[in-house]
Amino acid sequence: MEVKLLIVDDEQSIAGSLAKYFRLHEFEVGVAHNAEEALKKIFEENYMVVISDIMMPGMSGIELLKRIKKYNGMIQVLMMTGVVTIENVLACLRNGANECYLKPLGDLEVIRAGVDEAVGKLTRWENLIRNMVKRKD
Repeated sequence: MEVKLLIVDDEQSIAGSLAKYFRLHEFEVGVAHNAEEALKKIFEENYMVVISDIMMPGMSGIELLKRIKKYNGMIQVLMMTGVVTIENVLACLRNGANECYLKPLGDLEVIRAGVDEAVGKLTRWENLIRNMVKRKD
């Protein structure tokens, strides 16, 4: 299953580093530097995995997470933050985030494992739906 990945972070260096890393690992990657731009891209393109910062000017990553899940609950969302609070972590959990990573990001393989897990989940759902459709026919 080929899955498009969207990275959302107002810090261009972090967004750029993550985009470069995932492109090197053969992911199709888009970048947004704020939540509003991210929503526009999600509505217009078929992004099924999103990595988003929590603390951004304007709309927060938590609000973005809520809107993504309301739009399409199948979209897998991984959150990251440099502002570690129990409220942020609980908000991620309550609103359906797959994971929450702490900045500064160290080993990107940890995030890659989270993305791979999200893609695996999407693949399992896709296979289930295909099998159900085949049985129906």
